[in-house]
Amino acid sequence: MDGVTQAVENLKKEWGQAVSQLDENITAIESCGKTGKGTEEANYLPRLNGSAQDALQLLKSLQFQLDLLAQQLPTFDEVQSGQATLKSWDEQYKKLRISLRNANL
Repeated sequence: MDGVTQAVENLKKEWGQAVSQLDENITAIESCGKTGKGTEEANYLPRLNGSAQDALQLLKSLQFQLDLLAQQLPTFDEVQSGQATLKSWDEQYKKLRISLRNANL
């Protein structure tokens, strides 16, 4: 496996971890106010939102890196696959942003 292909695989792993963390944050934000611990949860909510925003920024950065690397992949099929992955990441990013917004509502 060449260096660019390995870098893309590493990005995919990092993407999965960041999405998982963001999903956990969104779930925690959604549950705020449902357990009856008003003040405690109100103090914790800004931290959760900050962590979620950090995860969104990381995802955007990973998208940018994949966009740069996808053009450098060794075969045409791998370039096409990288671009398809980039498109699916963009859609997933948008859905996660909407989920975060809805969780805060």
